[in-house]
Amino acid sequence: MRATLLFAVLILGPFLSSLLAAPPGQSRKPDIERQLQLQYPPTKLAADNVSIAQPGSVLVVQMNGMFASPLNEFAFNNNYKDGRIKFSLASSLIHDSNTSRYLQVGERVYLLKTEVKDSGIVFSVQSCAACDGSQSDLEQPAYRASLTFQFPKGYWETLDFAQIQRTISQVFTLAGGGSTDPPPAVEPPVPQTSQPAIPQRPPVPTEPAGIELGQTIDQVTANLGTPEKIVDLGSKKIYIYRDLKITFLDGKVSDVQ
Repeated sequence: MRATLLFAVLILGPFLSSLLAAPPGQSRKPDIERQLQLQYPPTKLAADNVSIAQPGSVLVVQMNGMFASPLNEFAFNNNYKDGRIKFSLASSLIHDSNTSRYLQVGERVYLLKTEVKDSGIVFSVQSCAACDGSQSDLEQPAYRASLTFQFPKGYWETLDFAQIQRTISQVFTLAGGGSTDPPPAVEPPVPQTSQPAIPQRPPVPTEPAGIELGQTIDQVTANLGTPEKIVDLGSKKIYIYRDLKITFLDGKVSDVQ
């Protein structure tokens, strides 16, 4: 009897191990989800599921063809693949085309949620007026849409986040990503006189305050001031300035971008 049991364990052991092992292609999925949350912090809605409790990422639409439905309906489902946006057949049957509308290029939207699925990455968005979390966003009807960036099966094992982000940027970019400051004024030339011109001392170039790994939050804010936005992820916090993003881990700088 004992010999028979030992024989069964030897034969079935590898088979049982394969059943208990983690499914292939899952190891990098949580990492993709984490990077999406860091790069694109979602907007949090209030209890009424309409007004904004905490503003998050504001995106700018870069491509036409995305259908959106009113807030009292399910979000209109769209798919993006090979440079084109197509809305799903199910959404076209469920939603009334007379009440839905296209999101326009240059239009700003709140990012409500990101999801990493087997078929791709889903962005859920909501149109906004001021896009600053104020009541002015409710002065005109808002619309919601979801867009699935379609990738081959197991894409999180074959694509790095930079490749995924390049695909996302074909449809959405972060609002305020580029500088809108006007170019510095050019001083007119000083006319030549009979007296020799006194050479002017060139201005001392100013450099941004240095931020080093390991600095505390107090040290950073003492140099840079209050950030435009703070993303609180528990032990990890992200301070977002105009042209700088600083990540703190347990209260100390762990990454600067």
